[in-house]
Amino acid sequence: MRCQALIDTGFTGDLVVPEGSLPQDIGNPDHLRIYRVADDRFTRAPMFNGALEVIGLPLIRDVTVAELGSRCLIGLGIIERYVVTLERGARVIVEL
Repeated sequence: MRCQALIDTGFTGDLVVPEGSLPQDIGNPDHLRIYRVADDRFTRAPMFNGALEVIGLPLIRDVTVAELGSRCLIGLGIIERYVVTLERGARVIVEL
C-alpha cells in the first residue's frame, strides 16, 4: 500500500497504517499490542511484520506495522535511523 505519512515523535513504534487499509489477503496479524492513544485511552491493535520503502531511501526491513486509527504515522522506530530535519513547516529533509 502507499500513503503519505505524518511524522509522530510521540509514537515509539515503527509504522501505523489506517484500520482496513491493508489487503485482505495479508493473513492474520503476527501479534496484538495494546497502545495508549492521544486521548489517553488504551486500545488493542493488530501488528504485522513487514518492510517500508521511503522514496529515495533504501528499503527498511523488519518493520512492525500497526493497523490503527485513520492516518499513516511514522514513529521513532523509523525516524531514529536517519537524520531528520524539519525546516519551518516548509519541508522535511531525511538523510542517512
